[in-house]
Amino acid sequence: MELIKHNNQFSQRINLLDQISDTQLAKEFIEMHEAKCTECQEDRLRCATRPACKDRNFLNTMIEIGVEPEDLPSFCYSQHLEQIRRYVLERKGRKMNDRRLPIKDLLSTLGVSSIRHFSTKFKKEWSNFSQVQENDVLLAAGDTLLFRFDFHRGIATVNPTKDRILSFDVFKLYCNLFSAYFELESTIRDLTSNWWLLSITMQDIDTAELRAIQKSEVADSFEAIYHKEMDDKTQIDVEVIRDSSKPLEAEHLQELFLKISKLKK
Repeated sequence: MELIKHNNQFSQRINLLDQISDTQLAKEFIEMHEAKCTECQEDRLRCATRPACKDRNFLNTMIEIGVEPEDLPSFCYSQHLEQIRRYVLERKGRKMNDRRLPIKDLLSTLGVSSIRHFSTKFKKEWSNFSQVQENDVLLAAGDTLLFRFDFHRGIATVNPTKDRILSFDVFKLYCNLFSAYFELESTIRDLTSNWWLLSITMQDIDTAELRAIQKSEVADSFEAIYHKEMDDKTQIDVEVIRDSSKPLEAEHLQELFLKISKLKK
């Protein structure tokens, strides 16, 4: 375990005070957790079942900032991989959201040799398997699972519910994925740089349920949700205003698409 040498990577992500202060804070934080990790791993039963950092969040953080697997706490990391394997392949254990790991280790853990092999294998095994890609980011969904592959950083995220949608390109990518996964016809437009419009067209919907969606908690994540009749179809329009103080997250879009998909009679 060699974590302290990565304190600069961590300080750059903190970005709270100034460079010198953030670097010192990062160093102290990692030193404290490194000692905590050492103690936790000495008790393997505890590390496997009740790790010292809840949900292995410190491990997840180190992966997020780019710490190489060989520098991570080895036993904790092995448990992380095993928990992901059991959850994805066997649907055992607790649901895992926003769990990071290097792409190569995810593929190896799932018994596939490449992204192409991943797609080919799980398209046959998972219902409604869908995937979309834009530049260095690929999203894939199947059964109740969602994956985000960031090829530029070499990191995969399992069920990225808290992925912040800060650009139109990311918004469009998630909308295209969920449209395919939930089998909905949609268009996505950027009306301005921070004002986006998602339009979903459906036939034979339950308008009472649509009104319920407009009044539900999920609607609070969007600027407006309204609809209009077009011949024998209904067009549902969802407006998004990008707000850095309260960014839209992947789970908000996923829940919206799920609820709208259930409007079909």
